Amino acid sequence: MHRLRTAWAAAPLALLMACGGGADDPSRVCTMIGSSAGIGVSVEPPLATQAVTVRTSVCWDGVCVDDQSALTPGRVAVDQGCDGDGPDSSCGAVMRSDGTMVSFVEVPELPLEQVEVTTVVQRRDGTELRRDVARVTPQATYPNGRKCGRGGNQAELSIR
Repeated sequence: MHRLRTAWAAAPLALLMACGGGADDPSRVCTMIGSSAGIGVSVEPPLATQAVTVRTSVCWDGVCVDDQSALTPGRVAVDQGCDGDGPDSSCGAVMRSDGTMVSFVEVPELPLEQVEVTTVVQRRDGTELRRDVARVTPQATYPNGRKCGRGGNQAELSIR
């Protein structure tokens, strides 16, 4: 019984060590970070000033995934510079609004083939602000680099 307990305790560690390095680079560390499959939606100004939610329908091969999600203000990083050039120097950045409203619609089974995405941007009172239909081809993501395995498939839409 003691050996079985030891084996069960050692198995996760062995798995972690086996997944920890890239195939060609034993010093490369692959973290457990992942990336969700789905569609990123960005509503551009001036529509963004009235946009509150987005309804989406993502369809392929007779399958459709419908969702409604809140939009949040989009942000960009603004470089604040560094306090020197040495290895101990520190650098900074701040986030500022870029005038967009954004959302990420999770679609767990999003394929690596063209999909049709219908978006309906809504105002606060629920009325339709803008309706668009687009065809996009999702791409695989690699949050730790190509040597560490794939994350979810993703695509981006910009609504103007």
